[in-house]
Amino acid sequence: MFCTQSSSVVLLLALLISWGVYHGFKHRSAPLPPGPRPLPFVGNALQMPRHNIAQSLASLSEEYGDVIYMHVFGIEFIILNCAEAVLELLDHRGALYSERPHSVMAMDMIEKKHAVLFHQYDENLKKHRRLLRNAVDAKRSEDYWQMQYAESHKLMAAFLTSPDDFIAHLRRSAGAFTLRLAYGYEVQGGPGEDAFVNLAEELARVTGVASEPGRWLVDAFPWLRHVPAWFPGAGFRRWADHARRVIDDFATQPYLSSKEAALQGISSFASETTEFVEAETGRPLTRDEDEFLKWTSASIYSGGTDTAVAVNSAFLLLMALYPAAQRKAQDEIETIVGKDRLAVMEDRPRLPYIEALMKEVHRFIPITPLVPHSTRVDDEYRGYRIPKGSWVIANTWAVMRDPRLFPEPEVFWPERYLAEGNRCTEDPRDYAFGYGRRRCPGVHVAESSFFIFVTHFLAVFTVSNPVDERGQKLTSPGPSTDAHISHPRPFRCTIKPRNQALTELILQL
Repeated sequence: MFCTQSSSVVLLLALLISWGVYHGFKHRSAPLPPGPRPLPFVGNALQMPRHNIAQSLASLSEEYGDVIYMHVFGIEFIILNCAEAVLELLDHRGALYSERPHSVMAMDMIEKKHAVLFHQYDENLKKHRRLLRNAVDAKRSEDYWQMQYAESHKLMAAFLTSPDDFIAHLRRSAGAFTLRLAYGYEVQGGPGEDAFVNLAEELARVTGVASEPGRWLVDAFPWLRHVPAWFPGAGFRRWADHARRVIDDFATQPYLSSKEAALQGISSFASETTEFVEAETGRPLTRDEDEFLKWTSASIYSGGTDTAVAVNSAFLLLMALYPAAQRKAQDEIETIVGKDRLAVMEDRPRLPYIEALMKEVHRFIPITPLVPHSTRVDDEYRGYRIPKGSWVIANTWAVMRDPRLFPEPEVFWPERYLAEGNRCTEDPRDYAFGYGRRRCPGVHVAESSFFIFVTHFLAVFTVSNPVDERGQKLTSPGPSTDAHISHPRPFRCTIKPRNQALTELILQL
């Protein structure tokens, strides 16, 4: 999975140094977890999967068990392929496992270390998360329902106008909501026309590339970051320069717009937090406080945009693939909500099949299939040593496919969570939104957005005929992308209105 980034001579020297350091200094008290036999110098570099990474790592459990050790050029990986190990280490021992693995590319070269997602677990991160929880906890999330309804109405209207562009519409809608929430900014133009929405799309791309485990040789050999950008094989330096500009623009430009919006009386997370701090201190924000708030605001923008596109596109694909589930959900909406209005959040407790359907979407196509943590100290689990600083990767895809938790895991079956399916007691959302002290603080806002999208779409439309990029009929979702936020691979489908009264209502809103 490593990119070729330097000449063969430099690489050979690096391998020799790494091999000597790794074997000369590693601690030998408890044994390491089992794993594939490494090769000299490169370790498991050639055995690390390049594609369908989560599924490939899950398959290693057949031979090595569900806690697996691999190392690549001296970087150590602990793969957790079962819920028991994930919850014990990342939840119950959260004080030890709340760090992010240090990536030279992601944290140093493109300076993603300022972002909440990549921030090490320190007092600053705790402060970031407190601010976020205050803004998006269960009670506060109710304040955003009207905004979510309005964006959903616009999205349904866009589907009526140009249904073939559904991914672009999903991206614009998700960006519009998070930009309004974080900055008070109103998206301009149609799909692909708003600069800030486009920035979010580019950020998602560079973040996925930067944070892919094992992709960057510079993560194993940090001194490579000092290689001049003009040096042969140093394309990674030029890529990092581009990515750093994208990240800085993403955090700075919308934040500056929030200050303009505040002058016009438009409130947002950024403006409300500024007012709160200034009221408490009796002075304007300091430069450090302003920078801190900029990155906290950016985490709402980044955390709520690409994830919403991923889960909503997964839902559309699954409904197209499983029309019986789609029909059953539509019947429940018509019975409980009726045919002449759209569902609201107060309807949610009366729609058990919709709730089960949402759970099954999260399980069947998890949008964060691999979740990297790191341990700040040496630890032991099941008699195995977990080395300090190793990449401890929760394989959420494997957890969601564990037949001990979800019988017949390859079957898309929302009924498994209902009485008619013997009521599976596991909730996939316990795994879908991260773990321990780094669990997503915006889960309530995310799930209300998802509920509104699911119920509104199914009331107004039917989706069918899923095909891949080449026009070949799809019979299963297939593997998703390998990015940090995983999306279904590109597909097309047919989206048609099914309710004339609601169609007219949408066009009037």
